[in-house]
Amino acid sequence: MKNILKRNRQELILLLIILAVGGIIGGINPVFFSTPNLLDILSNMVIDGIFAFAVMLGIIIGGIDVSFPAIAVSSMYITTRVAVGADYQGPLVLLFLMSVGIGLLLGLFNGLLITTFKLPAFIVTLGTSNLFYGLLISIAGGAQVNRLATPMEAFSKLALFKVSSESGTSAVPVILLFMLLVMAITAFILRRTMLGRMIYAIGGDRVSAEKVGFPVKKVTIFVYGYIGAAAGLAGLCHTIQVRACYPTDLMGGEMLIIAAVVLGGTTISGGRGTVFGTFLGLFLITMIKSSLILIGVPSVWQTFVVGMMIVIGTAVSAYQV
Repeated sequence: MKNILKRNRQELILLLIILAVGGIIGGINPVFFSTPNLLDILSNMVIDGIFAFAVMLGIIIGGIDVSFPAIAVSSMYITTRVAVGADYQGPLVLLFLMSVGIGLLLGLFNGLLITTFKLPAFIVTLGTSNLFYGLLISIAGGAQVNRLATPMEAFSKLALFKVSSESGTSAVPVILLFMLLVMAITAFILRRTMLGRMIYAIGGDRVSAEKVGFPVKKVTIFVYGYIGAAAGLAGLCHTIQVRACYPTDLMGGEMLIIAAVVLGGTTISGGRGTVFGTFLGLFLITMIKSSLILIGVPSVWQTFVVGMMIVIGTAVSAYQV
């Protein structure tokens, strides 16, 4: 009961921070409260959200995966090049399965390295990140894919709905459904399955989890495979969203995703975290990133402001532990 109250208090504080920051930004520029702007913030969360809800499992279990951007780039690039090269005209679902499958295999590779050699997850995934990305760049040579296969192009033009106002028109992309799907699956695993209980138990005390008979290795491999699969999904969603495929996209954003997860109350040492908290942490960071231009903050200061908010928000969250 004490842990539940503490968790809810962290989420409440984060929600109050979001309202306070939103009020300040909206007070400076009322456009912030316009429906198109709020929908733009939601749309900007999609790719990072798919990453965050999966990476959260890795942190809860007591590890940190920093290879997911490289997995995403590798999955989306290979899938797009194959689809364009073959002039693919079939169902889009097969392309998603291909990208997710590539991501799954790379994630399982991470999990096998971590469990077989009992190495720190951060070191392993840092190494495989360079391995995956370096191999991709060596083969691709940095070549961009500036067009999509026909099914991908058609899907990129779809929207759940559009909203028009004096400040402009905003469309909510269909790929938002993929973020909601990953969010729902992650919540279901953690709250409704024995697997979720084992993930929390392993992150809380790995030795004790092994003593009571939990299959620690299998659960760990599953978690990193799940992260890889989600990365493959996020990668192809990103390609569809920007309507092009660049082998340099998505790299370098892993720390921001991890910060959003930790900001949402997931302890960096493992054993605790919630989907709702991660959503709030991600929303706060995305809101700040998307709204700084509205209040006239120069682009050279935007990274500084986002970093400052991450440090302050994480410190407040850690103080409640």
